[in-house]
Amino acid sequence: MQEWFFADLGEAVVEELSPSTSETLEVLESERYYKEVIGLDGRGLRVPDDLDDSIYRYQNLRPTLQAKFDRAAYWLNMASRQWEDSMSASYASLVSAAEALTPEGGTKHSVYCEECKDKRAHDVPGATAKFRSFFEKYTPDTGLEKRRSKMYGLRSKILHGSDLMQLDQGRAFGWDPPWWSEREMNWELWGLMRTAARNWLKDPT
Repeated sequence: MQEWFFADLGEAVVEELSPSTSETLEVLESERYYKEVIGLDGRGLRVPDDLDDSIYRYQNLRPTLQAKFDRAAYWLNMASRQWEDSMSASYASLVSAAEALTPEGGTKHSVYCEECKDKRAHDVPGATAKFRSFFEKYTPDTGLEKRRSKMYGLRSKILHGSDLMQLDQGRAFGWDPPWWSEREMNWELWGLMRTAARNWLKDPT
């Protein structure tokens, strides 16, 4: 099929505002909006009830913090675009969105490795700890600590080339628990990331 199309789109620039319509967008309670999977369901565009507040907070961020949020939004957009081609790439982009909003800094020191007989650089806190603490702050749930470590561990295997998600390995047929668990983890991370990004705007420090 042809990917692009051409049509008469009318005037590109008009002198007057378009007439208003009596129809309004559906507004959802924000907690529900960010937790549920919204979109591509034929129901049209819906918005959270705190959208105006989120836009205001974004516009009033310092330039450095605004750039951090822009990077997170970029990776969220990439995650949605990559889904059809690679679930693994989409999942890794979700983790990158979280990492874009994690605090920079920490300490770096050398640790002597008995195995290597040499010193190695060591970051404190490490990437996994930063990932976990980010969600602990912006989507608090003490029961998910192990789950979040597992989420980041899967991301590390994907980006270091040692693994792919089961759906990308052609093992998505039947009721195979491994791929089902990964699918659930992916949807869970989507929900966590949407909520965390919204809450980060309220307290980016």
